[in-house]
Amino acid sequence: MSQEPHPTRDVTAEAHEQVDPPIGWDGQTLQEMLDTSERHLEDTGRYFGLDELELKAEEPFRYERMFARLRGALVNARETALHISASAIVREIGELAFQLYTPEGDCIATSTGIIVHVHTGSLAIKYMIEQDYEHGRRIQPGDIFCNNDNDIGNVHTTDVHTIVPIFHDDELIAWADGVTHEVDIGGATRGHDQVSSTTRYEDGLYATCEKIGEDDEVYQDWRDRAQRGTRTPMFWDLDEKCRLAGCHMIREALQEMIDEVGVESYKQFAREAIEEGRQTLESRVRERLFPGTYRDASFMPVPFAEEGWNPVSQKDMLNHLPVEMEVDADGGLELDMTGASPPGPHPYNCAEGSMQGGLWVSLTQCLLHDGKVNDGSYFAVDANFPEGSVVNPQDPSYSYHTSWGSIMPTYQAVWKNISRGFFARGFREEVNTGYSESGDTIQGGGFREATDQYFPVAPFDLSCQGMGASAVRDGLDYAYTMWNPETDMGDIEEWELIEQGLPFLSRHIKPNTAGHGKYRGGSGWETLPIRD
Repeated sequence: MSQEPHPTRDVTAEAHEQVDPPIGWDGQTLQEMLDTSERHLEDTGRYFGLDELELKAEEPFRYERMFARLRGALVNARETALHISASAIVREIGELAFQLYTPEGDCIATSTGIIVHVHTGSLAIKYMIEQDYEHGRRIQPGDIFCNNDNDIGNVHTTDVHTIVPIFHDDELIAWADGVTHEVDIGGATRGHDQVSSTTRYEDGLYATCEKIGEDDEVYQDWRDRAQRGTRTPMFWDLDEKCRLAGCHMIREALQEMIDEVGVESYKQFAREAIEEGRQTLESRVRERLFPGTYRDASFMPVPFAEEGWNPVSQKDMLNHLPVEMEVDADGGLELDMTGASPPGPHPYNCAEGSMQGGLWVSLTQCLLHDGKVNDGSYFAVDANFPEGSVVNPQDPSYSYHTSWGSIMPTYQAVWKNISRGFFARGFREEVNTGYSESGDTIQGGGFREATDQYFPVAPFDLSCQGMGASAVRDGLDYAYTMWNPETDMGDIEEWELIEQGLPFLSRHIKPNTAGHGKYRGGSGWETLPIRD
């Protein structure tokens, strides 16, 4: 474990000046800003009660330039950070994303990548506001926070967030959030999507909106804890540098833009951008989906009778994931999962925020194609994930390690419902009959006898699967995954390198894996590794 200084910033940089509460806009506390936002939305149905997008209407080129500049900064941060300092899963597959949030925690824009995290970072920020970090833990320029607690705001345990507040003239003007998928999180078994966990206490390292640094430097005790708490400390360190470097790039880009356009213009833009996101989703629903009620269901087997190590999990379970979707003529979209199975002693339990993330990563691929993805679309959908169910346990003691085991099958049903709406409206090319379930069957690790060094087994070529057919053409072959639209297998030589002795002899198309029909589904693939 390296104990060298953390090279994520210029060591000659001056320490940040401290600020006193209130740190919100115009002398408000963050809680006051959050309360105002929620009240306007409840009273009017519009973000901050905006009747019209004045900046967009009066200065459309300036408005679009500001959005393009911010999103470009987010994408640039992602592409630069992952190529400079990141683990193989992040660098090869692109398992990261960056988001920009308002002071009260609403997403303004997101980068490409694992856009399932549009709303998860929002929940973490709102948790810090509601727990009064502003006055208790304190939120200062140069602070660094970390969260991977699924019950608060995350998808699954191995997704780790670095969250940085951005200040301008003693006001908290925004938050930057970077999230990466870790190679290992220190759970009960090796790997990044372990299936043996039965409770939180086997999931591995947890950070619950923890302050992990000040003055742009990560605390040494956090670095020691994180490196000692995972089996792959080098990759953890690389990913943390990647997330922090990207957040600082976003902070610099935003400060430059504010210096150019003015802080008041930026504030107006931020709110209009989110309201535009809400209006855009409503308009797409009106345009592309036929009004009505759509129903479907998915099932997720949990065959632990022989495989479960814990006596309470040694049974075969079947999670029922029903989906009812209501589309109205005005663009309203409702999703209801009443009847979902209860949580259980397995890692497929899924927090409400994780389910919201799955909704956005789906909608952005079928209804929101223009890149303007933010929390506006969240406000445009009324979703019910019943409390006490496997898709909203409301209990942090459950294991959430591999909540994709509930997210992916649920959104199979959502995609089928949406596709029926597309078909009824005549958007035949948009129909998608489903997608393959991406399962990471090869993971774990071991120690090299020569050096007594741990190595991970974590190929991520599972990110390429078959995609279902549309109503007018065959499905994509081995080129799709539900959770990241930018599918890439990565170079097999890279996986061989980090796995230190697990060579792969072949990759080829797997026959007879495409679904039958007038237009066939996408074919899968298979590989042949050799184990010592």
